[in-house]
Amino acid sequence: MGAWRFWWDSTHRFYKNWGSYVALIFGTNIVISYLAVPFFNWVLEMLLKWQRVSYVSYTNIGSIIIRQPLAALGMLAILLAIIILIYWQFAFLLLGIINIFRGRPQTVREVLHSTVTSLNATSPSTFLFFIGYFMIILPFGSFIFTTPLLNKARIPAFIISYLMDNPWMTVSLVLFYLVAGYLGIRLISLLPLMIIDGLPWRLAVTRSWQQTRHHVLRYLWLMAVTLLMIFLVVTLIYTLIYVAQLQFDKTSFAMVAATVNLFIMEAVTEIIICYTTAIFMMLIIVCYRQDFTILRQQPLHFNEAPRLRKLTRASVAVGLILATSLLVAVNLVYLNGLVITKPIMISHRGVDDGNGVQNTIPALVKTSREHPDYVEMDIQVTKDHQFVVMHDPTLKALAGIKKKPSQLTLKQLEKITVRENGYQAKIPSFDAYLQAAHAHHQKLLVEIKTSSAYTSADTKRFINRYGATLLANHDQVHTLSYKIMRDLKRLDKQQFVSYILPYNLTFPHTDANGYTMEVTTLNDQFVDKAERYHKTVYAWDIDDTDQMDQMMFMGVTGVVTDNLTEMQAEVKSNTDHPSYAKLLLTFMNELSLTSNE
Repeated sequence: MGAWRFWWDSTHRFYKNWGSYVALIFGTNIVISYLAVPFFNWVLEMLLKWQRVSYVSYTNIGSIIIRQPLAALGMLAILLAIIILIYWQFAFLLLGIINIFRGRPQTVREVLHSTVTSLNATSPSTFLFFIGYFMIILPFGSFIFTTPLLNKARIPAFIISYLMDNPWMTVSLVLFYLVAGYLGIRLISLLPLMIIDGLPWRLAVTRSWQQTRHHVLRYLWLMAVTLLMIFLVVTLIYTLIYVAQLQFDKTSFAMVAATVNLFIMEAVTEIIICYTTAIFMMLIIVCYRQDFTILRQQPLHFNEAPRLRKLTRASVAVGLILATSLLVAVNLVYLNGLVITKPIMISHRGVDDGNGVQNTIPALVKTSREHPDYVEMDIQVTKDHQFVVMHDPTLKALAGIKKKPSQLTLKQLEKITVRENGYQAKIPSFDAYLQAAHAHHQKLLVEIKTSSAYTSADTKRFINRYGATLLANHDQVHTLSYKIMRDLKRLDKQQFVSYILPYNLTFPHTDANGYTMEVTTLNDQFVDKAERYHKTVYAWDIDDTDQMDQMMFMGVTGVVTDNLTEMQAEVKSNTDHPSYAKLLLTFMNELSLTSNE
């Protein structure tokens, strides 16, 4: 069977029993999103509160294991519970869709019982294998199967950027994704073989490997065509809505039309999520059966009387309408411009779209003319325990010198020329940079970076030397070091200090005034909770308009960006009396078909 034929047959199969498919997938997503995810978040938060763990990040996981082993064991138990639930979700959807294929001979209760039975028959070694399987396949498999439980299992964007800056690491990253994709295709039948046939994982791996031999390119083409068609369908629907709203904006009932269009977009998005999940489950099933003709084989008897089918479809339609209608009030608020916020604009490392050398005074002066609310910059401790403006841990990238800033004195560093983006400048001391910023009435967001030379005395020296000046000029400080943040707040309670979090596992409870969050795992729940606790949220790095729209919709306090001018223009476009069509376009960026949050 060709790829186009598969897409057509699977789409026809979905359409024929769309009520059953949507009821199964939408119902499962509702349970996971509004019961399971909040429950696990609550359990984790209570556990950390009980064990007095202020935050969880890769920077303190070792400390938690050593000093708070009960917290570590509790988090491990929660992780295992989540993995079991992910396995259950996949098994339930797989068995449910097969049940629809067969004409629904089983009731939902019987499918649930079959799912539990398959779990009971699963050995501990199978679950251990399942953990490793998802860790390897996840980057590739997330295009096919996604769940809110896996939303946090992402590689932060800054790590990807760091890897891409190194040619060898770039090659390694590309190879990793190629290997993950290859394994994902070769093991596409693995889970059905384990769940349906009850095979041990070793035998299931062997069987899947045999079944997919000489079919890798064929299955890859099937997936590519299916993803392309889903993308085209979504694009077509959204384009029609957008074009229609452009016309409605010229009429007196533009607001009513925009509200209806938002309603349609939300309902369509939920259906497309169900459609996408069903289509890829069908792909897994036909690969497992090694028979693509089953898509055209109809059951002799479908255990759903015409009246029951109508009732199922009506129930699904009512459910979707009710779920979407709950958002009408939010839609009205959004369309009146009350949801979109105007964030603080922060220039990352003092540059805008490569207009100078990062963290240098010429770039600072040039960027300050574009009127960012803050210029974010980095300082490190020198060999003689002074503060120099520098981001990188070594001088190699900007100066071609294989030395760390902490290995040279401030005077030695100030003589060095750094080059970037076709510009060159001298490395400045923090004193000189601070003086230049204040001379140009530019507020700073100062990041204190640590090194092996940094000591607690340096934090005290920083506050004694710069604390009053920073307060007087309304500058702010943030740092990736929890200890430095805590010491800064202890030494100077009035100082604004934000704690940098590269990963959002759970909301932290610290003395920080706010949190600088890497955008990959930042979500509405984090922002809402920060607002509840009167904490600011700065998102980094926001460098394209789609991300900017999402952050404005999410309500973050500020954004750290390398493309200041472009982001300023997008903010103006979104807040300066935008048309309803523009608001719809922004809302489209919020709707994710690969996330069920």
